[in-house]
Amino acid sequence: MPRQRRFARAPSRPLGPGGIAALLTLSASLAGGCYQGLGQDQTAGTPTAPSSGDITDTGGVDPTGSGGDPTDGTDPTDGGEAEFAPAPARLRLLLARQYKSSIAYLLGDAAAAKVQTPPDSAINGFESIGAAQLALNDQAIDTYEKSARAVAAAADAASLAAYHTCVPTGSDDEACHKEFVANFGRVAWRRSLTQTEIDRYGAVARDAALAFGSWELGREYAVAGLLQSPYFLYQVEVGEPDPDQPGQRVLTGVELATRMSFFLLDTTPTRELIDLGEGDGLVTSDDVRTVAWTMLETPAARAALGGFFAEVLRLRTLETLPKDPGTYPAWTPALGASMRDEVLRLIDDIAFTREADFREYLDAPYTYANGPLAALYGLIPDANALGDVWQKFDLPAEGKRGGLFGMGGFLAAYAHISSTSPTLRGKFVREVMMCQGIPAPPPDVVTELPVGDDYPTMRDRLAEHMTNPSCAPCHQLMDPIGFGLENFDGIGVFRLVENGVDLDTKSNLDSLGEFDGARELGSLLRQSPAVTRCLVRNLFRHATGHLELPGELGALEDLDASFEDNEYRMKELLAELVASPAFLRVGTPE
Repeated sequence: MPRQRRFARAPSRPLGPGGIAALLTLSASLAGGCYQGLGQDQTAGTPTAPSSGDITDTGGVDPTGSGGDPTDGTDPTDGGEAEFAPAPARLRLLLARQYKSSIAYLLGDAAAAKVQTPPDSAINGFESIGAAQLALNDQAIDTYEKSARAVAAAADAASLAAYHTCVPTGSDDEACHKEFVANFGRVAWRRSLTQTEIDRYGAVARDAALAFGSWELGREYAVAGLLQSPYFLYQVEVGEPDPDQPGQRVLTGVELATRMSFFLLDTTPTRELIDLGEGDGLVTSDDVRTVAWTMLETPAARAALGGFFAEVLRLRTLETLPKDPGTYPAWTPALGASMRDEVLRLIDDIAFTREADFREYLDAPYTYANGPLAALYGLIPDANALGDVWQKFDLPAEGKRGGLFGMGGFLAAYAHISSTSPTLRGKFVREVMMCQGIPAPPPDVVTELPVGDDYPTMRDRLAEHMTNPSCAPCHQLMDPIGFGLENFDGIGVFRLVENGVDLDTKSNLDSLGEFDGARELGSLLRQSPAVTRCLVRNLFRHATGHLELPGELGALEDLDASFEDNEYRMKELLAELVASPAFLRVGTPE
């Protein structure tokens, strides 16, 4: 259905009587709670399907909490296909990286270097969901105020000058201040300001300029105030009512431009994209696809997709991952960083460089490695032979390494400090790759594994552990998957024995079949529709800041079909996702 173009200006909110300090303080306080009536959940919330074990917020959780496949597109209440109904409109706080990249675009790199933000918090495994549900506390508001002041003071002079053509005639040149406010505010708030807003912030600039005898200092105070506004700090995704579809709201052009830019590029929309949003550039789904393809050709799109996978695959923790130096003397923070880069280089190569079947990242018979990684994998005899230079390597089949599950970044993240963990590795596959929930352990669960000569390998210990009736239901879902990866130790080094005993790494994954090693596991998962469906849903959750609702499943099934029809190419999936009704529309705010 072509999207009807309607423009709406968010209602201006009074900031109270004069005074520079009053404006800055009240702008900050508005960011914390002025949108409660527009659907923002002011409670922290908890993951819908709690994780068991010692990994929390891993993402990909089955919202039903049942451990089954929640993606069949039917309404469990009546057994039929649910009518399309988008999730209620919400506002989303900018993530830390989005805030910083926005400042860099608005005011330059020197200003971005002064950015301070509260830490991002994940709910259901996604920081974007946390950004849509968690309210700002007083400390966070203070942090944004300090950041706005520091950023405004460090702003690049050339960047600031680009927002006005007038030449100030003196510190009292309010007209020139208003021109700056209108131009800068439009880019910072991602929409044109109303005249009332221009007058208000122009008055702030005037009062500061007169107080300090400097037109430029007045401009600085206006910048600090505008950057504390909720219109900068939040993605405003309220939309306008669709008279033909009660309960549905169509995102305005500028709201859609903003949602697209932060999803596809991890940064604020450009002036040109705002122009498209306020004009005729984002009217139909075809318009959206065309603009999306232009965005996907930029380096920022590659970095944004890498950021998504770094979050979902837990790659951000690798540099600080604790490992026992006695057990793993090769482990260093630098090696952890290389493991992260290895995964992201493979993803970038498949998705953007070659635009190949994205499922290849599950079982690719090659990888990219620098010297330390190649030596760890046994691909070269000495790390010094390659140093920090990255090179593509074909992976020998007998090494059982291939795709994500043979990479040190996955194998190290889902292991213990001094041992492997088939449980954590299997749990990752279930939850993150297949969107299947693992039930929470019972209160009286036994956590200690058996020890002694009768249990020389981790597989032996866990097999015995699974004979306990309180442990078996969960571990039977996870451990067999991890058993097939036991040729790789807790940092990804290939091995054939553990404690002097030959390893048995043959295993199976449900009805998908038997496998032995990372590459065979990846090949099984590559053929599973659950895996590609889960990828689509994880991208959707990241893009929209919420778990999919029953009324959105039909639209997501259309994306599943499109992904398959386009031979599983990632760029096509991203372009189709932003053109989907589930991305273009929101429901009535709660």
